Amino acid sequence: MSESRGKEASGAALLVGDRIDVVKAPVRGRDFLGLAEAAVIVDGITGALCSNVPFALIGHTRMVTNGGDHVAGNNQPVMRDGLVAVHNGIIVNEARIWASLPNTERRLEVDTEAFLALVASRLEAGDLLNAAAQSMGDLDGANSIALMSARHDSIVLSTANGSMFIWQSGDGDLVAFASEKAILEEVVRSALLPFFSATWKSLDQVNPGEIVELRLAGHEPFRGKWTDAALPTGVPRPTARALVDHPVVSCPARPTPMSINTSRCGEIARTLNIDWDAIRALKRCTRCVLPETFPFIRFDSSGVCNFCRGHKPYPYKGRDQLERELADAKRGNGAPDVLFPISGGRDSCYGLHVVVREMGAKPVAFTYDWGMVTDLARRNISRMCGALGIEHILISADIRQKREFIRKNVAAWLRKPHLGTVPLFMAGDKQFFYYANMLKQEMGLARTLFSMNPLERTDFKVGFCGIDESYHKERHYDPKFVNKLRLGAFYGKEFLRNFAFFNSSLLDSAFAYFSYYLIPKDFTSMYDYLPWHEQEVEEVLLRQYDWETSPDTQSTWRIGDGTAAFYNYIYLRVAGFSENDTFRSNQIRQGLISREAAMSRIYVDNVPRDQSIAWYFDTIGLDALEALKTINKMSTRYGPADQR
Repeated sequence: MSESRGKEASGAALLVGDRIDVVKAPVRGRDFLGLAEAAVIVDGITGALCSNVPFALIGHTRMVTNGGDHVAGNNQPVMRDGLVAVHNGIIVNEARIWASLPNTERRLEVDTEAFLALVASRLEAGDLLNAAAQSMGDLDGANSIALMSARHDSIVLSTANGSMFIWQSGDGDLVAFASEKAILEEVVRSALLPFFSATWKSLDQVNPGEIVELRLAGHEPFRGKWTDAALPTGVPRPTARALVDHPVVSCPARPTPMSINTSRCGEIARTLNIDWDAIRALKRCTRCVLPETFPFIRFDSSGVCNFCRGHKPYPYKGRDQLERELADAKRGNGAPDVLFPISGGRDSCYGLHVVVREMGAKPVAFTYDWGMVTDLARRNISRMCGALGIEHILISADIRQKREFIRKNVAAWLRKPHLGTVPLFMAGDKQFFYYANMLKQEMGLARTLFSMNPLERTDFKVGFCGIDESYHKERHYDPKFVNKLRLGAFYGKEFLRNFAFFNSSLLDSAFAYFSYYLIPKDFTSMYDYLPWHEQEVEEVLLRQYDWETSPDTQSTWRIGDGTAAFYNYIYLRVAGFSENDTFRSNQIRQGLISREAAMSRIYVDNVPRDQSIAWYFDTIGLDALEALKTINKMSTRYGPADQR
């Protein structure tokens, strides 16, 4: 039921009698119970039910963040010092926690271990609940945990951001918990647990900063806050349970993934080839910074481009209007008001700050992770949702499969490269819109509030397909219907020209086209109401949230998108400009930056990002140097005639 949370690994831990059995493997949740080793979990539950013996079960489906899934110890549940836990989120201050435990040896890569080490360091008195509460208070980020101990007869649950729900059966025989309300509702609705009472009490959310203790027998769950002065003191068992890890040998071992080689970054940096002199010599609009190589650009006698002449200032609807609409969406039962998609980029992170801290809304944050969301972006999402106490719903694609699709499409593109087909590299993220619609309906929310920045309009990408989207439009992310058809025809022609595009990614790409171009976009965009100011955005994120930036660029834009560094290099190398030129030009037209400042910024922002390009190719499993050499051989749209 929870496989949407992650498809890279899964596992469970069963506490019954005098033992805790743990089984985990780098397989999807749907495949986990088919493993021979998982029989110890199924048989243990069956035996406990037949014997009327109390038991506790925790399980997890994992999307890998910290710690590769090829190492069994990194997968959930994580074990250390007689403790077992499953964990959602990212502990963003992990390094500081380990520094505070100088005499404790780190054994794994996964950040969950830092939490277990903290709890273990506080367990001398035998008080699991207080040790867990104090340790949760020391974590930064949106973290939710379920914790077992070999020395205690209970499970401890806690969350920093409300991503935890509990449902208790009417007769008290069963307490079930999950990271999402919909998962529990489906369990009950589909009668997956028919051997328990059909009558259920109301579902409760564990609030940010709360801790819950579920005791094995004869006691109501305890709920309190991390900061409570006197949490109940548990009594440890006289003898610790056996903690038994069952290594999985019935599925193939996960190969060690490629890791980023810093010396490789140097080779990549030396291979990146930008003719800055030729780019500086390009004719540019005298009002903005768009060059003559920009699709469908035309200059008048004064050197002003048609995009500047046709520009109309964005008609912002105003903060008051947005606040009224958010107030209308509020529900009286304390449930979330709106769905707020968050990518980990600066626009969505700042937007979440505004609607929560400044407008008092109660959104539920949503992320679609398709495999190119960087770890930096994931950490920033964790920072924001943890600091704001916002429930975060993650839908994870089959990331291995998605990355394989990207690899195939990039390899196909390199056979017959064309600027118009570059967006195929990003097709896999467009299901974002499909799942946003699905969640909105599933949760009964009145609206979805996106944070799309109109200054980031990049219609030149379809311009390279021969489609003119330069006209003024109310919604910058919604092309004309006829242009959607033309785009489909263009890709059909390119696929016939390059049969390598007919690979296993084809259905996924078709789903992406459907999700982005054909599903009605019934959502609100907050930057249609509020003006966007770069300095204000950066100051809030960096000062108030310790927001993380990328070491290989001075820009804070696109640093959470693992594809951006590569495709912007292609555009810059072949066409002499990138997304940065369009963004700065839009800022000029809105009166947010001078042309002189924009010219200076584009040469800083456009410096190719060697570390991010290395990460991209290592992640999808292609040779970066060979790919860059192919791109460097492409004819450019500028410079000497023999290079065009």
